[in-house]
Amino acid sequence: MLTRRRSLRSAIAVLGVGAAIALSSSPASAANEGTYSGAVGPCAATEKIQLANINGGWHDEMEFYPTSTASGCQFSIFNNNAFYWGSTGAGSGWIYDGPGMYLCPVIYYYSQSKPLQCN
Repeated sequence: MLTRRRSLRSAIAVLGVGAAIALSSSPASAANEGTYSGAVGPCAATEKIQLANINGGWHDEMEFYPTSTASGCQFSIFNNNAFYWGSTGAGSGWIYDGPGMYLCPVIYYYSQSKPLQCN
């Protein structure tokens, strides 16, 4: 039979472990982290999604860069279905993809398109 003192110590230990997990500085896993590639016609690009410490919080960043271009290639990023960034050959650099953002990269070749992983 547990004594009151041992029961209280067990409860405090459980609360301490729970607090340590909740306040841990290690980031939670985001949904779509990784590297994604796609192509349409002669146009190809790679998207990278990674966790980054931004202003003291862990949020996703996304980078989208062409790996093969030709005449007629367009590389675009949409944020919440609105045009956000576009290029015919230069990469986007790292873009914050935290709360309120929903970035979708798309590769275009004339009238054909290939969306990559939205995040």
